[in-house]
Amino acid sequence: MAKTVERLLSKPGMQRIKSRSFYILDAFIRHWTCPIHASRDPLLQGYQIGLETGDVESAALNISFRCGQSWFAYHPLAELQKELEASMRVLVQLNQRSHERNLQAYLLVVRRLRNLDSKAETELGFEELMKADEESNGNVNVFTVKLMQLELCVLFRDWEGAQLCLTEAPDIRTRFLGMYASVRVTFLEALVYLKASKSATGSCLTRQKWKRKATKLIKILNRWMKKGNPNVRHYMHILMAEHALLDGNRKAAESHFSAAITFSENGGFLHDKALAHDLASACYSAQGNEFMTSFHFQCSQRTYMEWGAASKVETQYIYYNSAEPYCL
Repeated sequence: MAKTVERLLSKPGMQRIKSRSFYILDAFIRHWTCPIHASRDPLLQGYQIGLETGDVESAALNISFRCGQSWFAYHPLAELQKELEASMRVLVQLNQRSHERNLQAYLLVVRRLRNLDSKAETELGFEELMKADEESNGNVNVFTVKLMQLELCVLFRDWEGAQLCLTEAPDIRTRFLGMYASVRVTFLEALVYLKASKSATGSCLTRQKWKRKATKLIKILNRWMKKGNPNVRHYMHILMAEHALLDGNRKAAESHFSAAITFSENGGFLHDKALAHDLASACYSAQGNEFMTSFHFQCSQRTYMEWGAASKVETQYIYYNSAEPYCL
């Protein structure tokens, strides 16, 4: 389909729909078969063509989705902040306020991770965005906010908070249907359900309920991987590691964590490499293996610092050096 669109755009007289076509191709199609990083340059081109042809709405869609792809591709946070702020100024000038508010949600998370804003300031920012969305009778911004709140909860290993996000937005995956965000949410949702199964108290039925929900999502990701999606293999290994831990298979979990780290690094997913190290550290901590706990902790710290997530590094260090057990 992507090649068909590209051939059509190469024909004379197609300039007027070129910007919107770039948006459709790179926001909904390309990421299923190509690395997510490959979408950024075409989306910038689509933005520029939209400005040249007077298609302001398509230009706004291209530049806002480019920022989203930059988040998912895990560009250094300092660079991403500059990109977000510049794009938001452009969107205000183009009078595309709904897209500008969407980017505000990303910016709030970036600033929180860089330790420029406190947790309370970030939460207040999210509340203001959702209030503005309600007043404008919108709904897209609410789900973007929920996605970014979910990202923060997983990053800081606030599994209860992550469950609450999914409870408040149960259809979040379908709201991003076709976009890379739907792939990301599928992974995050499965990870949260595996953690819920592990921490569930009471009957075995409750644990099995969460495990079944996670397994269903893992099967979806596995189908995408088998169809050639290059952006999900590291997700699968992280989830299979956590799934193996639930089954008491530590050897398999260790192997999957190792593979997740390798595939995350090879794919340029800096944030997920750090997450895999972080979860592996917790795994070894639960086993009482101090050497491997320390090794993965240090690797995670270095990778998060490379990404620019100073507040995560600080929080992680406090947990690791506290008298309390390392949070699973």
